[in-house]
Amino acid sequence: MLFLQLVLLVVLLPGGDREDGESLGPEPISFQIILTTSFYSRSWTQNVGSAWLDELQTYGWDSDSGTFTCMWPWSRGNFSNKELMEEQRSFHTFSIRFPLIFQDHFSEWQLELRPEAWLSAGPSPGPGRLQLVCHVSGFYPKPVWVTWMRSEQEQQGTQLPHADGMWYRQVSLDVKVKETAGLSCWVTHSSLGGHEQPPSVGLVFLAVIVLLVFLAGLAWWLWKRCESLGPPSCSFPRVSPPFSVSSALLPPVPFPPEALPSTCCREIPPLFLPGKPTGDLSALASI
Repeated sequence: MLFLQLVLLVVLLPGGDREDGESLGPEPISFQIILTTSFYSRSWTQNVGSAWLDELQTYGWDSDSGTFTCMWPWSRGNFSNKELMEEQRSFHTFSIRFPLIFQDHFSEWQLELRPEAWLSAGPSPGPGRLQLVCHVSGFYPKPVWVTWMRSEQEQQGTQLPHADGMWYRQVSLDVKVKETAGLSCWVTHSSLGGHEQPPSVGLVFLAVIVLLVFLAGLAWWLWKRCESLGPPSCSFPRVSPPFSVSSALLPPVPFPPEALPSTCCREIPPLFLPGKPTGDLSALASI
């Protein structure tokens, strides 16, 4: 299963020093908006958002209902219900559309490990006969096809399962010593297929920049609206149960998670090139 977590952070630092060196305040106050998108599969993502005034969380974001959660009574500021619903609608729409840009390149981020393969001779099944074993390991995802071939003809072998049933296969073939010439072991795996198109890096970076601009605009808007209330101090009373601002938006329809293999590569010995046989095994006849 693929799990990719994308965290985007926007920080505003109002205040600072004037050009003449006169300080505007003891320390600048930061206002941060954080959006975390977790990609569990091609069709299942989860968004978690929050807003922070220095180290104090002022807003939460519920991606299922598409609503902001005010963590303190004063967090609401002087927002009207209409203004809050408009911002919720914009943020909710963007949080749905933004992951789709990355999901278009989902297969490019899936984990793929190329198999390592080698040959050996097993216990002799009888006089004048050999047991040839083709071993394949270290591959991901699990599906793999291993078979013995002579020219273009498939030879019926025996699959020997591994203890954990994953990432390892071995196929044995019982042959006469004089029939080893021309035999080869073929391995078929998704990591050995053709080369995919390289990721559209420019598109991904453009999407990230657009989202950061959007979050920066939202952070600035929230800051300006709450600025008239002044920064909170330690004397603010704590509120145990946060309260939510309802929204007329419907939550997105959840999709069931799909365990998809996800991906990078590891070198495979030249003996097992994609779409090519492993080589002549006549040398094993002398084992």
